[in-house]
Amino acid sequence: MNELQFRAAAAAGYDQLMVRATGELVPALLRAARLSTGQHVLDIACGTGFAAAAAVCVVGPSGHVVAADISPAMLEKARERLGSLTNVTFEIEDGQALTFRAESFDRVICNMGLMYFPDPARGLKEFLRVLCAGGHAAVTVSARPSRTLYNRVLTIIEQHAPGKRSRSGPALFNGSEQNLRALLEAAGFEDVQTVVEIRRFEFPSFDAYFTSIEHGAGHSGQEYTELPPEAQRVVREAVRRDVGDTGGPIEIELETTLARGKRAAK
Repeated sequence: MNELQFRAAAAAGYDQLMVRATGELVPALLRAARLSTGQHVLDIACGTGFAAAAAVCVVGPSGHVVAADISPAMLEKARERLGSLTNVTFEIEDGQALTFRAESFDRVICNMGLMYFPDPARGLKEFLRVLCAGGHAAVTVSARPSRTLYNRVLTIIEQHAPGKRSRSGPALFNGSEQNLRALLEAAGFEDVQTVVEIRRFEFPSFDAYFTSIEHGAGHSGQEYTELPPEAQRVVREAVRRDVGDTGGPIEIELETTLARGKRAAK
């Protein structure tokens, strides 16, 4: 899963990119997973620890949260956010090949991470494997690449400056209710439920929106800054057109799909 590694600059800017969106998505994610006091929770693809921080508040001192991510740089940011808490541990983990024993967790959550997996179906099977009988998993994903805050930039890079790498991940992921439900059911989850939510985010200007990308933040910024200068200029202007910039504030819609499923009780 080398494609999914976030370098230090990308991880450092991730909070700046996602703090607003994640702040709205996480409460619904935790409700869907049915978190409660005393549970043992895995937050996989935890990024910089937004969802893990919220989960700790729900499970309380008698519970425990494992914050896991494949990117050491992302996990270091999560440590900075949560390292003072005694009921959180941090693990470098490939979500498609978890090292935890079977039935280790009461709940598994994955906030805006599944679409980064080269093989999401394999990841969901791992989520099911480490869940206790009767346990719940909940995930949020982008419904489609063109309806994201920032991963839409990946789609535009592919259109205007295609690379030689084999493309997978958020630029292609189908996060529709139908597809996500099928993925969870194929992995073995029961009682699968899905819902699509649309949120609108306003920025004072296009520059205010795009500056983080230009500084290499997140997956989109990481790829953008690798482009030659002329390709960067082309992509930047294409993004400007895509978000409807007219010189004033811009509004961008984020369409996400939330899904939950249950491991069968014994």
